Amino acid sequence: MIVLDHTAMVALGRGHRLLSSIVVVEVDDPAQRAHVPALCLFAASLELPGIAAHAGALPGLEFLPLDFAATAAVEQAVSAGVDWRHAHAVYAAASGSVEGQILTAVPEAYDGTGVWAVDIGKP
Repeated sequence: MIVLDHTAMVALGRGHRLLSSIVVVEVDDPAQRAHVPALCLFAASLELPGIAAHAGALPGLEFLPLDFAATAAVEQAVSAGVDWRHAHAVYAAASGSVEGQILTAVPEAYDGTGVWAVDIGKP
């Protein structure tokens, strides 16, 4: 599973070529789309207003809700020192049946979380 964190969403909104090529492709299988945790989308919208509406129109994105299980996991991660803007991405990458990869501009933010962070470059 590919997970886009808030930094990746901001980069997407600013025209990042690799991310743009991933999210404009319509894929019938939701499992093959890039996944955006709701809390990451919210964090990105604080930095780049309008990104949520833009992202909602892209066919290659699947949005992950902040349901009870995610909320409890995010709370634990934040209590353990993970920044709230990254915590939902950590949960999303770690909770699937297939290990997720988080695309991010700040891979060091995921050090010690046990998830695989892929550097997309600075937005």
